[in-house]
Amino acid sequence: MKKHISSTILLLGFFINTHSQTLELVKEISTGFGSSNPYNFTAAANKLFFVAKDDANQFNLYVTEGTAATTQLLVGPPAIQNGTVYSMIAYNNKLFFTCSDGVNGQELWVSDGTVAGTLLFKDLYPGVTGSYPSAFTVANGKLFFMGNGLDGERRLYVSDGTPAGTFIIQNRGINVFNGFNNFAVLNNEIYFIGDGAPLYGYGLWKSDGTAAGTILVKAGGFSPGVLGSNYAVLNNKMYFSGFDDIHGSELWVTDGTEAGTQMVINMRADVGGILYSGSPMALTTYNSKIYFSAADDTHGQELFMTDGTAGGTQLVKDMRPGPDPGVPYEMVIYNGLLYILNSYNREMWKSDGTTAGTQLVAMAPEMARFGAVWNNRIYIISNSNQYLWQSDGVASTIGYATATNTTALIGINATDQTLTFYNDALYFGGSSTVISPSTEPLKLVAPAIVTSFSFTGNGNWSNPANWAGGLVPPSTLPSGYTVVINGNCILDIAVHAQPGSSITVASGKSLVIAGSLTIQ
Repeated sequence: MKKHISSTILLLGFFINTHSQTLELVKEISTGFGSSNPYNFTAAANKLFFVAKDDANQFNLYVTEGTAATTQLLVGPPAIQNGTVYSMIAYNNKLFFTCSDGVNGQELWVSDGTVAGTLLFKDLYPGVTGSYPSAFTVANGKLFFMGNGLDGERRLYVSDGTPAGTFIIQNRGINVFNGFNNFAVLNNEIYFIGDGAPLYGYGLWKSDGTAAGTILVKAGGFSPGVLGSNYAVLNNKMYFSGFDDIHGSELWVTDGTEAGTQMVINMRADVGGILYSGSPMALTTYNSKIYFSAADDTHGQELFMTDGTAGGTQLVKDMRPGPDPGVPYEMVIYNGLLYILNSYNREMWKSDGTTAGTQLVAMAPEMARFGAVWNNRIYIISNSNQYLWQSDGVASTIGYATATNTTALIGINATDQTLTFYNDALYFGGSSTVISPSTEPLKLVAPAIVTSFSFTGNGNWSNPANWAGGLVPPSTLPSGYTVVINGNCILDIAVHAQPGSSITVASGKSLVIAGSLTIQ
């Protein structure tokens, strides 16, 4: 069929990506034979902070804007002691972190990204002992963290970003639960385990950052349960693994009230006085439900889902049929589907939330974990071989991460093994024999996406010679893409137009459809 178009056609969008990317060295911090082994990459104050080792074998605080010229040492010896910088967080357009200068102990510091603006924020435990701040969490416009009080016990601190506004909320012992690195957050309040003595013992607490708003939610006899388990929020409620002496570790929920803090379901019955637990973990909110890994009385540790009720909690997929566990342990959402790593046979699965729609994708690297979703790919980190892997989610496509400017494998720093977004690039401490044989700050950079195309010649659409710069539009035109036809064009391939794109044909010119044009 031939069709002549002589006016602007509004078309229809979806992001097309060629998957190309380059691997770039940010700066060689350690210029000798060693590596700088950077870690703790944290974006704050429109800059990227990290800790790295210099040629003197000292770990110091650095900052960068993504280039060698903008990468500089912020603070090091004698201002701080080697290797004491950790627990970073962005707050109030600054970086808050902990370190020791050898005089005040491990204390709370702040940086605006300049040498002059990097200094001790407040000495919370006067003297060389230090308060050891940790578990930094931002909620309700405030910075929460744990630190030692003057009695040496862990206390809950809050800060409004000023030294005068940084203090202990309540003088009672606290801790994060389930081995979290920071506090759980629900409705702008943090949740933690606190000492309710003398009446209750330890229980579940919450705080909005005020003394009056720091209250006991659920008293003793109950505590969050599985070490390393996480939490997920759905419909203003928090779901997590909770433990009591009757049921063991099971799926619990809280809405922030005592009455609303209860077990959702007892997945494994206690038999013979021994606590058998459902041991929920890897909780993830997806398609208005909570998906998680757990065991019931019939199956091993497998993929379950819940709508928040006992009746609405059910097995999604028995990845390893029978009582033996498949052990799904990590989940991430990518392209509208839930991707799952399990430890049995080291597999990656994907799911649309149904049993039939939960399918094996490919074998995964040993001790794998999801690092990031970026550049239309899933990035996977192997804790065993310390290389970066990638997948586009299609069957049998997990492989080593690639870059267009090198064929060498991309290693990742064993000290940190995290990927951090900053200015449209993905940063980490890593190595690659061509780019940097030692472990230094690296970044993956995706090419700029061309969205405007001009047909300048006459003839076939698919011929690069007919397009300005030889740039032929993709066969699917995403939202925001524009095509201008300045010559007589023959569309000889299948082109799918997505919402929000446009094709404009100049006056007196024609677009002849020799292939197909699909307008959605």
